[in-house]
Formats: sequence, C-alpha cells, structure tokens
Amino acid sequence: MTKLIFIFFSFISLTLYSNDGAYYASGNQLIPISENEVSIKKEILTIKRIIIGEIEYVYVTVDYTFYNPSIEKTILVGFEAPSPSGDVNGFPKNGAHPYMSNFKVIMNGNSLNFMTAMVNTKEYYIKNKIDAKTEEEVLGEDFNSNAPDFYYVYHFNAVFKPGINKIKHTYRFQMSGSISDSYSFDYILTAANRWANNQIDDFTLNIEMGDNQGFSVRNSFFNTTENWLIDNGRSFSPNNLSTAFITYDGKISFKKRNFHPKGELYVTSTDGPIKNHFTSFDSDYHNLPSKINPENTATDSENEDSYKILRNLPFAIRGYVFKTKLIQDYYLSQSWYKPNLLYKADFEQLNTIEKEWLKIVKSKE
Repeated sequence: MTKLIFIFFSFISLTLYSNDGAYYASGNQLIPISENEVSIKKEILTIKRIIIGEIEYVYVTVDYTFYNPSIEKTILVGFEAPSPSGDVNGFPKNGAHPYMSNFKVIMNGNSLNFMTAMVNTKEYYIKNKIDAKTEEEVLGEDFNSNAPDFYYVYHFNAVFKPGINKIKHTYRFQMSGSISDSYSFDYILTAANRWANNQIDDFTLNIEMGDNQGFSVRNSFFNTTENWLIDNGRSFSPNNLSTAFITYDGKISFKKRNFHPKGELYVTSTDGPIKNHFTSFDSDYHNLPSKINPENTATDSENEDSYKILRNLPFAIRGYVFKTKLIQDYYLSQSWYKPNLLYKADFEQLNTIEKEWLKIVKSKE
C-alpha cells in the first residue's frame, strides 16, 4: 500500500501555455537600466497567494537594501513584465500590462512616480532613452491576442544617496494555470545579477500559498533543501527536478548569503492529495492502484483496508494521529505526513472539496 497516496501528486511546471492554459504574468526583480555601481546588500522577497472571488492572485512584496559607494546619483530603474499568452486577452490595458496592478515603489520613505513603456526588442535602451512603442506599433495588423510579441517595462528614476538606500516594491498579478495545474507562477531571480555586485549579499524568499496547500518548486536555483525553512509543513523530493512542499499553515522560506541565482523560481500547484485524487477517483478510478478499484480481483479485506486509509486522508493531511495501527503505519510511510498530537478530527472543518470527495469514496465502498 505504500504507493497509494504518492500518486496523488504531479510535478509538472509549465513555462509555455497553449489554449489549454493561461500564462498571465511573471514576477521580476528591479533592474538598473542605466549604468550603475550600486549593489544589493539585502533582499526579502515575499510571494503570497490570495483568492478574490474566484480569481487567484500573487501579491509580491520586495524589500531591498542597496549600497551606493560613491556620491549621490540618479539611476533609471526598470521592471520588465512579459506579455500574457495562451487562453488570455493579451491587449494592453491603458498602455500597461492587463493582468498586473497595484504597482508601487517607495524609496527611502518616499513614493516614486513611474511610467510604463511597451517594447519589442531586447536592447530597448538606446541613446539614453527607452525605445517605447505605441499601441498601434506593437499590435499591428496581424496581432495575436493569445501570443503577443512585445513586453512591458515599468521604469522610474531612483536617486541613490551615498551609503544605504531602501526600496520597497509591491505589485499584484493574476496566477497562471492550465488543465494540469490549478495555479502556477514564475519569478525572474537572475535579473538581480545585473546590479554591481552580481549577487544578493543576503537573500530571503518567503512563499505563502495558504493552509493545506501542496505545491512544487523547481530545483532551478538550489540543489538541496538545506536552505529551506518550513513554518508548519513538510517537504520531500519526488525526483531531481523539483521539491514538493505541503504547508498546513504558515510559509516556507529560502535563505542564502552571497546568492548568485543561476535559475528562476517556478512554483506549480499539486493541489494537495485531496483535490487531485478527488478528480481522478470521480472520473476514472480504474487508473488508480488495483487495491482501491472495486472491480479488481483483490480480496474483500484488502479493499476494506484501502478504503479505511482513503477515507481518513483529509485528517491525515492535518496531522491526525490514528489509533488504528494499519492506518497510522500507512501514513507514517508517507513523506508528507506530519503527526500533530494537538489536532482533533472534525468533519465540519473540512473544506467543500474534501467533503464531496469523502462522499464519493464512501459510495465506492
């Protein structure tokens, strides 16, 4: 039975979307568009998933500490945002990204004004000026709203005084998704290497996906989990491409000094054990392990044992310690299970998906 729950997780990170998915936006570092000798001493990047109505958003907050070793200077700083693609409406919204909002920059306690430019070349800073295009120029006659070939640059002038400077940058964008993942997002970490020190001296990444969430992080900027901290949850490595996390509540954090990112951040939902299994069990339970297929040749006792395990899954996710040895031994064999002696099983506290899923499991018994 040791494989019974493990199959509930899929670890697919999508970077391209066709009509079966929607790529809305990426997070990104602030970058120096003009020449500079300013370095990043410290960065705290917080990415938080928020649901408003039926739409899932990512709230991004970045606290930077910069160091200017020379006299006061003004640097043109930018934020690059790729156009949305896939099953989306890629038309600009008042000259700005259609799925990004609440863009704010506060430097040394003062709010900074910014402008937005649409560009269609990598080298868009020409003769000390951003080569901005008009809406007519980027759209053209053959514009494909599902695959725009331009991107956005939010830019502003930042006055760096000698010594330490603080910038707090916040914005919100809609989470991407596809038929494989209920949500996913990516964040460009390597842009931080454009600052003078080609690294972040002291880096902290906080990811807050919510309670009882399963998600994977691609192993693109880290090799081991030694730099990860988990408030209340579990992590395990299903393969050498990604690391899976389950958060019961709280957040996960990545901390590293002298951080020179060589890859980007890619986060993909695994929907936790409940939602994936609810979908597969309801639509095609023949694909599940033979022991939980009521039409197989397993003995009645084997089927009964499997159902005992399955119907206790929502409580196992929350760490319930089972008195029945069969059930407890099974969940102890699962890398994501974290016993919580304080948790008391309560059906009414389960979410709607879990309650509906339990009805289906019981109907198959």
